[in-house]
Amino acid sequence: MADDDRIAQMREWVQGLSPQDLQTVLTQITGGGLPGAAAPHTPKMPDLPEPPEETCALTVRVDVDNTAPPVWRRLVLRGDLLLDEVHAILQAAFGWEDYHLHKFWPGPEKRIWQGPSFLTEQDLAEGEEGVLEAEVQLDQLLRKPGDRLFYTYDFGDDWHHTIKVESTGPLDPDQPRAVCTGGRMAGPLEDSGGPWGHNELVQAYRSGGGLGGLEEEQRDWVGPQWDPTAFATDQVNERLSLVGLTTDELLARLAASDQSGGEVSWPDALQPLLDLALPPVLTELADLVRRAGAEREEATPEDWAGIARPYRYFVDLAGEEGIPLTAAGWMKPAYVERIYTDLGLQAEWIGKGNREDQTLPVAELRTVCQEAGLLRKHKGRLLATRLARSLTTDEEYAAAVAARLLDDRNEHVRSAKALLALLTVTTGRPDLGHAEAVAQMLTGCGLSTTPFGVDRHHASRWVWPVWFVLQHAAGERLLDQGGGPHPGRAVLLARTALWSEGR
Repeated sequence: MADDDRIAQMREWVQGLSPQDLQTVLTQITGGGLPGAAAPHTPKMPDLPEPPEETCALTVRVDVDNTAPPVWRRLVLRGDLLLDEVHAILQAAFGWEDYHLHKFWPGPEKRIWQGPSFLTEQDLAEGEEGVLEAEVQLDQLLRKPGDRLFYTYDFGDDWHHTIKVESTGPLDPDQPRAVCTGGRMAGPLEDSGGPWGHNELVQAYRSGGGLGGLEEEQRDWVGPQWDPTAFATDQVNERLSLVGLTTDELLARLAASDQSGGEVSWPDALQPLLDLALPPVLTELADLVRRAGAEREEATPEDWAGIARPYRYFVDLAGEEGIPLTAAGWMKPAYVERIYTDLGLQAEWIGKGNREDQTLPVAELRTVCQEAGLLRKHKGRLLATRLARSLTTDEEYAAAVAARLLDDRNEHVRSAKALLALLTVTTGRPDLGHAEAVAQMLTGCGLSTTPFGVDRHHASRWVWPVWFVLQHAAGERLLDQGGGPHPGRAVLLARTALWSEGR
């Protein structure tokens, strides 16, 4: 960012400070010390009035402070909402994902980090004393036009929100807890560096005519659908309508709103996510599951044969005597080279293809056969199992591979694998790039491998074995598939794995 731009943003920040905040900054500059150097203290909470006898509707404008262009929402809220409910509403209104800490600060003065704040359950668990946000009604703080309340989300990026009453009015008994009637701009992205980082992204987007104005790493991070200027009241209201619903209520609502009238049949591997997913993520998952289960093309014998081919080949190669192994446990070179050549694996690997430890496609196919229960090690050989000897058709072989394709001891890794399979079905192709979406959905379920959620590289490692099997089913990187790739076979195998009986 140019120095002039930074100076302009700094000037805008200073102009937004209250007199008390400005005095604090000046004191620090002139020798008053940093906030952390002072003795810890808890500012006294002002006396709160009793809730009014009649609940009214509050029309408020909520601004994400210091964003340019301004990011804001106009909301009509029930006055009897508790602050923890308002927190959930603000998360939905701006598309936040609720995996950072937050605080409410009473007005009318803006005294972020200097004035009193309401406690969250986590604050209470850590031994802090004060007023719990879940015990304070919104209309105890906001009653007339001009009244203000402040909300901070993510203590690293410091997304400060100003909630200001524009008008009050009578409350319709049937009025929802929150309705959006206006606004501007999409909500900022999580972990984008606070208002300054957000503003840099938006400026690059607008000056460059869209995503083309961003650097390549930025484009990869924001995703191909990102548009910071997008805003639609109906989409915000859809998110608001899901706030506060239990998982069962949300699933029932999703089923009721399904135009096809069909019930969502959740794959077993996704069940651990249902109680974790935030409403927007659960809605997305339900849509993916519904789409994946809706249209089913009839599989041909050629499809089943294409899927089963490498696994049937291994079982046939093992025969009655088994595949001999070296002392180190690898298949002997002559067998490795035969597999490498006969299955046409040269297109996806470089080398002679005669050493299993140096020929990943062969080693991975062997692993799949063992994990599917088709081969087992015994006295220096790979032998066909009783299950393998019981299989007679290509469809049975495909079903055997599918039955264990998503297995893992960790239920959340199992869910990640299922998400990769689900995205394969709904997009029509196996793609390791789906790991980005998998990471985002797992993060939206509150899971994390880093302080910022599930890292896409971690998700890639979890789903790689499933992608390997699916891309082999599609024949996208093999030499002798007769007619080219068949992504529909990957879809067929992924769907079979998701809804395998007895998983």
